[in-house]
Amino acid sequence: MLRRLIASIAVSGALVRASTGTTYSFKTESGCSTASGSTGTVPMSLPTSSTSSTVSTIITDAEVTVPSTSTITAPSVTTTILTQTVYTWIVTTTTIATSTSWQGAESIVATATWPVTVCTNGVTPYTVTEYSGDYTPTSGQVTKLPTPFPSQVLCTTGITWYTYLLPTATSGLTTITATPTSTVNAPTTTSTVTYSYTSTAFGTTVTSVTTSYRLATSIATTSTACEATTTTTFAAKCQPTNVIAGIGDHGLVSGRYAANITVVYIPDEKYNDPSLCCQLCQDNEGCGGLYAGISGFCGLLYVGAPNGGPACDFTFTYQTQSDVFPGQGLWVQSGCGEIDYTGSDGV
Repeated sequence: MLRRLIASIAVSGALVRASTGTTYSFKTESGCSTASGSTGTVPMSLPTSSTSSTVSTIITDAEVTVPSTSTITAPSVTTTILTQTVYTWIVTTTTIATSTSWQGAESIVATATWPVTVCTNGVTPYTVTEYSGDYTPTSGQVTKLPTPFPSQVLCTTGITWYTYLLPTATSGLTTITATPTSTVNAPTTTSTVTYSYTSTAFGTTVTSVTTSYRLATSIATTSTACEATTTTTFAAKCQPTNVIAGIGDHGLVSGRYAANITVVYIPDEKYNDPSLCCQLCQDNEGCGGLYAGISGFCGLLYVGAPNGGPACDFTFTYQTQSDVFPGQGLWVQSGCGEIDYTGSDGV
C-alpha cells in the first residue's frame, strides 16, 4: 500500500497544465478606380459604388511554457521622513499704461434675394432662355467639355480578420516575495521653496471696434396663373458653356478671397444649376461673383465696403488642379466684381 502511495505522488508532481489564449485583429485594404463615359452630361459630383469582402484566418503560435507562481510576504519595511517643505510666493506687479478693449460690430453688406413663383393654376411652365450681351471667354477657358469624362468611382474594400491562438503550458514553480512598506512623517528639519509670479495692472483702457460682415436674405414669392411657356433673358456670361468650369484640361478649385468677403448659399435647389446661379448673382445688386458645383450648391459672394454696403471690386481668385476634371470642380463667374485666374495650385 505504501509503495502505491509513493508512486502516485511522483506522477502528480510531473503533471503540466495547459491553456490557450485568443487575440483578434483585422486588416483593411481599399482601392478605387474611375470609370469613364462619353454620353450624357458630365456629373458635377462623381457617384461612388462600393463593394466589400471579408475573409478569416487562424494563426496558432508555438506553445510557451511558464512556471506557476507562489507569493510569500516578507517583514514590513518602514520609511521615516525627517524633512518637511514650506512653500512661499513672491508677487511682482507690472503696470501697463494703456490697454485695448475690443468690441465687435456687425455690418449688413446687402440683402440677397431669390425669386420663387407659385403657379396658382397648377401649370408647370416650360422656360425658354435667351441670352443678351457679349462675353469673351477667359484665356484657355473650356467652353466644350471634353470626352471621355469621369463618370463613376468604383471602390472595393477587403477585410481580413486574424484569430491568434496562444497556447501556454504551466510547469515548475517560481516564488515571488512581497514586502509591505509604510511611511512615517517625523520631521526634524524644514526646507523652504519660494515661487514668484507676476500680476498685471492696467492704466488707461481704449476701445477698438472690429467689424464682421454678413448678408441678409429674402425670398420674393409671386403667386400667379402661369402660362404653358415662358421666356427669360440671361446675361451672355451665364450661358451654360460660358460659366467657367475649367481651364485647359483641368477643373477648378478656390484660391484667395478679398478682405471683408462674405457669402450666402442659396437653399433653393434649382439654383444648384451653375447657369441659374450665375444669373441670380447678376440680378442681385452688389454680388461680386459666384461659385457653384461640386455636388450641388450656389454661393453668392459679396465684398463689404469700409463705409458700408457692397464693393464691386476684387472678389476672389480661382485655380486649376490636375486631379480635377473640367466641370467636376468649381464653376465660377463674375458679377459686378472681379475674379481672377491665378494658374495651377501645384497639385
